[in-house]
Formats: sequence, structure tokens, C-alpha cells
Amino acid sequence: MNRNVTFKTLYLLSQRDKRARKLDLEPKTLLLGTNGMGKSRITKNLFWALGCLPPKKDRGAWDTNAIAALAFTYEGQEYVALRHGKRLGLFKDGALQFFTERVGTWDLHMAQLFGYRLHLTRHGGGSGQASMEHLMVPFYLDQDGSWSTKWATFDGLSKFKSWPKPTLESFIGLKPNAWFEAKQYQEEASAMATEKRRELEAQSNAFEQVQKALPADLPRIDPQSFHEELVRLGTRAAEAYELQVTSRAKLLNLVSQREQLRSELKLAGAAQRELEADIAYLSDLPEGPVECPTCGVHHKNSFHARLTLSVDADTMGAVVQELHGQREALRSEEAALRQLLADVSQRLDSYAQESSNRKADLQLSDLLATESRRTLDVAFRQAAEPLQEALDKLVLRESAFKEQLKKLEDKHRKATVETFYAGRVSSYSSQLNIPLAEQATKVKVGDRDGAGGSYAARAVLALHLALIDTNVEHGDTPFFPFVMDTPQQSGQDAANLRNMIETAAAAAGQHHQLLFAIETLPDGTDVTGFKVIDFKEPQGSLREMDFALVADFLRTPLRELDSAFPTQSSKP
Repeated sequence: MNRNVTFKTLYLLSQRDKRARKLDLEPKTLLLGTNGMGKSRITKNLFWALGCLPPKKDRGAWDTNAIAALAFTYEGQEYVALRHGKRLGLFKDGALQFFTERVGTWDLHMAQLFGYRLHLTRHGGGSGQASMEHLMVPFYLDQDGSWSTKWATFDGLSKFKSWPKPTLESFIGLKPNAWFEAKQYQEEASAMATEKRRELEAQSNAFEQVQKALPADLPRIDPQSFHEELVRLGTRAAEAYELQVTSRAKLLNLVSQREQLRSELKLAGAAQRELEADIAYLSDLPEGPVECPTCGVHHKNSFHARLTLSVDADTMGAVVQELHGQREALRSEEAALRQLLADVSQRLDSYAQESSNRKADLQLSDLLATESRRTLDVAFRQAAEPLQEALDKLVLRESAFKEQLKKLEDKHRKATVETFYAGRVSSYSSQLNIPLAEQATKVKVGDRDGAGGSYAARAVLALHLALIDTNVEHGDTPFFPFVMDTPQQSGQDAANLRNMIETAAAAAGQHHQLLFAIETLPDGTDVTGFKVIDFKEPQGSLREMDFALVADFLRTPLRELDSAFPTQSSKP
């Protein structure tokens, strides 16, 4: 089976600026131009069209309402992924096949298209389908998020808890795809079984409270009247108790979200203060070269540099304000939940009090006068039996998948894949001139710990090349193009930069389409087979000359996408 996904053409359109870009991609494409020429706009929008969000995608003067469309092929089929704001549409052979305004729904559909079965653990509990960002992260080295020791290639990666290890283990084939599928079903059965247990517990507690409220000695009268009244009282108590349990769970989740927002607000506030301090520092210095007191790199102190920092500070201030708003909203929701819990608690107390106060009432007397405890047991069994049957089936289902997982645990395969991966990391680290003393002493899938300083970028590249090599040898997910943006990180000299480009081209180019964005091509760099596209104009990702052509191409698919939504048109 051909596992290659081939990017054919990227279309970008800004209605605001009347500028666009049609970029045809070859098996090997190199975008060449100095900083600020628009190369990163191209690489970021490739992945944005597929439902991902690279960091700083819309910074600067970029039109945030720009439209992106990526034509690609997979398994002999022609597709176009079209994105405009929140809208996402997938066209197959020219016809709209799927559309949505929810990225999560898009991820589910694309997971089916690419056979991506991985489920990851959510922060609040439970699991969910891994996103396109998780599928794409090994194939993309983003200028702003990929060259450090943190996994930050896309902004949405951390919506799942501890995602790197399972994501990359799945990618390199440490366990077969069937294992992850069985794991998904086992976790779903476990979650449903837990919910059934909670329902049974709520019913049991409710009936126990009613039973405690019943007097021991009363005359025997109509059992039917007793049964009906008891069931009504027990049902009301059970509903109130279940509401109490679910409300407490929601409250715990809200408190967790609030604490997370507090941490994010602290980080954002610190970042804002640092930017404002940088502005103040530069404002006190004369224009000209300034040596950074942190990293030692020389920067140019100019009005443009201070303006850029000011914009960044304003942006961070807006982020801080937005986080404050989110925190206040959570506080309001938390207060409402706490009030609801107080109301429910009073309601449960009232049920107990009601049973005591109505001892002399005829209807309750009739109820309590007829074999109260025997009837209560019958009512509880009738209510609990369907839940218990459903729980038993779920427990059996969970056990069956646990057995299947044990059978799919292949220790020999695991050792083989781990050894292969560690060997490729070591091999590429040596090829990229990383001293042995700077290499990680123990290679673990998902870790980015390794060399520091100027070696760090090379260590990251070695890791990515090892990942895609191992995926080719042992994995079963599609081969997406390998995209590397701006390897000129941490002061790479010309010799090491040339080596990085040539090593990545030779390694990834064996099985993958390549797209590199390079600021400066060192003398003597072998770019044989690459189509070189020069970016010579500032913000050159969009051009006036392409506007009519791209607008004409997108007119029909945008019209079809518009017809699927009852909202404002996207017409060029």
C-alpha cells in the first residue's frame, strides 16, 4: 500500500489585501529568502489548511481572515482541504465530501481518512481521538515552536494529558495499530462501567436513606399503595442524589480549569512584564547595535524593533485581559454550581424530614403500614436489575479487551523498535556533528532532552529524522511531507547549516516529499533535485499578480462550502 500523502498546490487568498498566492509543490521544494520574506507564512498555512494551528500563525500584518486551500493526493484520490476562519471543508474529486466549524469534528473525520486510531487521555478524565496536530507533529519543524526542547509545534497539542509518549510510540510502531484500537474500546467500556456503578450507588444510597426514615412497627394495609408511594419518594431522592454527584464532578472540573487559568494568567502576566521591561530597556539606549544581556546576540535597536516589542506587549496584554475574563466566567459558573449543590442538599434533607413529618398523614401511613422493608427491597431490585445487567456486560467487554491487549503486547517487537529508534537517533546525532558528550545518555520515545546551545537544533533534527525513519520501518501511519522551516537556529555556522540541510534531504527525501524554508543557503550546499523558489520581497507570501487566478479557483468550492452553512458568505 502506498502510504504517501503528496501536497500538490497551496492556495492563499486575502480579500482584504487583494493579494493571493498559488504555490505548486514539487517532490523537493526549497523556499529561499531572508527573514521577513513570507516563507514561514507558507509552511504554517499548509498545516493550518489541514486543521492544525502553528504558533504565531497570524502575527504581524497578516490578514486573519485569509483563506487557505491545500490540494493533496492520498491512495490515488485527489483532495482539497479548504479553510476559512472556523469553516473547514474537504473536497474529493471536486465535490464537497465533509464540512464542519468544529476542529474536533474535523479531526474525527480526518482520522478515518488516514486510518489514525490513536486515542489520548483528556485532562478532565476520559479519552478522545488524537488530532491532526498529533498526527503531523513528527513531520514539521516550525520556526517558532519546534526547535527547542519543548514540543510546541502546534498550539493544541497540550489539550491532552502527557501526549508525547503515546503519540510517538504509536507513530514509530512500538505497538501495532490494533493495540491502540483495542485500548480505545477498553477505555470506553471502563468509562461506561464506572458511570453505571455511580448510578447504582446513587440508587442504593437513596433507597437506604428512605429505609432509615421508615418506622419499624405499623399495621399492614394495601401493599400497592405502599409500593407506589415508596417508589415515588425513592425516585425523587435518587434523582436528587444523582444530581448532587454530577454537580460535584462538574465543580471539581471547574476548579481544575480555574487553577489552570491561574497558571496561564501568571505566565502571560510575566511575559507581558518582560516585554514592557525590554521596551523600557531599549528606549533608554541609543539606536544601533545592542548586545542581548541574556544570549549575547547583537540586535539592532531601532524604532521598528521597539514598535514590534510594543505590539507584542499589547497583544500579550490582550491575552491577559482575555484570561481574566475567562477566570471571572469560571468563578460565576462555580458560584452557580455551589448554589445548586446547596439547593440539592436542602432537597435531600427535606425528603428525610418529609418522611418523618408525614407519619400521621393517611397516604404516607398507608405506605408505611405495609411490609415497608420487603416492598422497599423489591422496588430497589426492580430499579437496580437493568443497571446491574448493563454493568455486567460492560465489565465482560472491558475484560475481553484487556485480554486482547495482553495478546497484542509483543515484547520482542517493542525491544526491536526501541533499539532501531535509539540507533537512528545516535546515527543522525553523529552525522550532524553533535559530540557524544552532548548526546542523550538514554534515548526515550517522546523525550526531547539532549544537547544544548548551538547543538540543540541539530539534536531536534536528529530526533525528527529518527522518528520518520522508524515510522517507515515499523509504523503504519501515512507518510506526510517533511517540512523544515528555518534551521538557522542558535547561531549555526555555515558548515553545520549545510550539513543539516543535506542530511535532512538525504534522510527524509528517501520516502517523503520535502519542503524546506531557508534564509541563507551556504556555499556548496547540494540542493540537487530541489525546485528553488526565491522570496525577495518583504511579506512576499502573497502577491497581487496571483489574486485573480486564485480567486477564480476558489470561487466554486467556497460557494459550495457557503451553501452548507446558514451564515455569512465567504465569497471572494
